[in-house]
Amino acid sequence: MGEIRVALAGIGSCASSLVQAAEFVRLGSGAMNGIMYEHIGAYRVSDMRFVAAFDVDRRKVGLDLAKAIVAPPVAAEIHVDVEPSGVSVEVGPLLDGVDGNLVDVIEPDPSSLETTVDDVAARLAVVEADVLVCLLPTGATQAVQAYARAAVQAGVAFINATPERVVHDPEIAAAFVSAGVPLLGDDLRSHLGATTLHTALIELLKSRGLTVANTYQLNVGGNTDFLNLADPKRAAGKMRTKRSALHTAGIDASSVSAGPNGFVEYLGDDKTCFIRIEATSVLDSNLVLDVRMQVEDSPNAAGVLVNAVRVAKVAAEQGHVGSVDEVCAFLFKNPRVGAQESVGLRKFREYVDAAARN
Repeated sequence: MGEIRVALAGIGSCASSLVQAAEFVRLGSGAMNGIMYEHIGAYRVSDMRFVAAFDVDRRKVGLDLAKAIVAPPVAAEIHVDVEPSGVSVEVGPLLDGVDGNLVDVIEPDPSSLETTVDDVAARLAVVEADVLVCLLPTGATQAVQAYARAAVQAGVAFINATPERVVHDPEIAAAFVSAGVPLLGDDLRSHLGATTLHTALIELLKSRGLTVANTYQLNVGGNTDFLNLADPKRAAGKMRTKRSALHTAGIDASSVSAGPNGFVEYLGDDKTCFIRIEATSVLDSNLVLDVRMQVEDSPNAAGVLVNAVRVAKVAAEQGHVGSVDEVCAFLFKNPRVGAQESVGLRKFREYVDAAARN
């Protein structure tokens, strides 16, 4: 059985949980809750091999990946002690990656000012990466798109876990098609997070003929993602993609408050979301749902990433170029082609079932 050679851009809390998840399965620590498929195509979670890592924080550059995923300001809980990987974190292009509130917690390596797309592409080629996972902060449009262009140059499948426009950027999306490379994005859903729960509830109500009159989704947390998103300029993309997901669920979300609403430092990697839906039912009777959910944020992302990485590898083997629309509605908040929760799940399952037959 083969391996999936994975490169990571942004060694923060989500990268930490993803690496831990792969290590947990590799060590044979038992069945891991939340893993939907043991195999996608020929690949298990343990077949992921991390071959490159990029970051701009001078405290992480030069560290083994196993040490970098626990270095400040990473907030992810340590569930698995990861063995040294032999992969050192390399400096990536800074561009707009550190702005707003992140200036106070990230110390850019001076070399990040000079690192280019060509540098990243060359490294991806040297390590023979199959997939590049972009986990940069929301609002880092230039930096995210730089990594996307590097993936195109190197012929590496790209997963855009951020809200920044890659799948929705016509020029970049076309470049992946021309290069014959798969592209997945934009804005990773959590495995069972606020948006997934919110859209599923809306679909449930609408399936019973109820009309949603008002709704909101409020989220607070204490990791650097929430610190970054406390800046309205940096949060704009996240608000846009969450509203896009709610619109796809079947409501007018143009004025809905849905997104990051507060940084509470002591919460660390715990995220708390509050969802309220007001609807009308038979005889215009009222129905109100108030839901509170608390979840570890970064493992919730890793549950989706272990699917996305394996799909990207399978898509490349099958000659799929550009956006992999069949799976993106399930894996991302703002895919090129959206779908209701149940439809996205069905299409994802069909894709995985087809990969098993090929």
